[in-house]
Amino acid sequence: MKPIIETNQPTNHTCSVYKLSTPLKPHSNSFFLRSIDSISIFFSLMGILRFMLLVSLGLALFGLKTTVSQPQQAQVPCFFIFGDSLVDNGNNNRLISLARANYRPYGIDFPQGSTGRFTNGRTYVDALAQIFGFRTYIPPYSRIRGQALLRGANFASGAAGIRDETGDNLGAHTSMNQQVELYTSAVEQMLRYFRGNTNELQRYLSRCIFYTGMGSNDYLNNYFMPDFYSTSTTFNDKTFADSLIKDYTQQLTRLYQFGARKVVVTGVGQIGCIPYQLARYNNRNNSSGRCNEKINNAIVLFNSQVKNLVDRFNKGQLKGAKFVYLDSYKSTYDLAANGAAYGFEVVDKGCCGVGRNNGQITCLPLQTPCPDRTKYLFWDAFHPTETANILLAKSNFNSRAYSYPMSIQELANL
Repeated sequence: MKPIIETNQPTNHTCSVYKLSTPLKPHSNSFFLRSIDSISIFFSLMGILRFMLLVSLGLALFGLKTTVSQPQQAQVPCFFIFGDSLVDNGNNNRLISLARANYRPYGIDFPQGSTGRFTNGRTYVDALAQIFGFRTYIPPYSRIRGQALLRGANFASGAAGIRDETGDNLGAHTSMNQQVELYTSAVEQMLRYFRGNTNELQRYLSRCIFYTGMGSNDYLNNYFMPDFYSTSTTFNDKTFADSLIKDYTQQLTRLYQFGARKVVVTGVGQIGCIPYQLARYNNRNNSSGRCNEKINNAIVLFNSQVKNLVDRFNKGQLKGAKFVYLDSYKSTYDLAANGAAYGFEVVDKGCCGVGRNNGQITCLPLQTPCPDRTKYLFWDAFHPTETANILLAKSNFNSRAYSYPMSIQELANL
């Protein structure tokens, strides 16, 4: 499929306002004056009551227990998400895969229960969506079509990586290349609502935020899994990072070709210190509390190249685009190092899991998790709790402490 938005086409960041949906309004007094038939009045009142009930239900499902403040109106018209299990919200539910989380106790603190999110409640991008002002979470692409695409979609898939074979040890998933292709199909669908006018669609998409977080599985479920993959014998740490960046560059460029102009690219967190690695590394070395620095050092190398890639894109390689790099390694390190200041009492064990650090086997179906999830940094062997996700989102949004060269809020306001 050819890009509908050419890479050499100048980008106009001004955009006319598109009305994505029209809120329902109560019937006017003139309606009641005209409606002398009692049955008509009855059904009109029932319609109003039904609308009020739906609004109340929507608020209850999305923000009843939130500590995230929301603006009255969304700061951006749409939000597109690409990534792995850290931000997957249900795309893997119907796949034959071990990388699924549509069972209890996952979602134990989420109003809609077990939706496929790999945590007890909201994910990082759920929190970001709330901060942006969206009144409902961005839905998984597997459950969205038509005009609803105009406010965004989540393409993320548990076990996914930059490389296509990454995560195959866990079963079916949607790789980054496949996620990008699904997005191009979504753009084709959206074009219909702009009467085939690619310039108008481009102006609209140029105001949206695109989030992409990839790379964790390329290390956890590829490079550092020599019994299943050959990449550790084919590459060393530097050449593997080089190979990932080459593929990632092509994937992000393809998003650009299909309208992405405001892009948040997150680095990989301190995955040598997650409960899964603490359990495996310390058990193997008969020690305790030590991170796997071999993995962390490889991640630092990859992250530095991601940041350099953001620099190249911003310096004219992708004209008219603005990229922001999120330093997830530093933010996750700081969160763990200063856990007590954020109310965390446990930073090295999963709230739900089996074995050493609750990390040797991840959270099992119907397993009883820890009673107070707010005291834990990690929900399971791999993923943060809702509390950690919210703290990370809030710290990234309006501060440059972990974002470069500007904050997410500054990017949204461009």
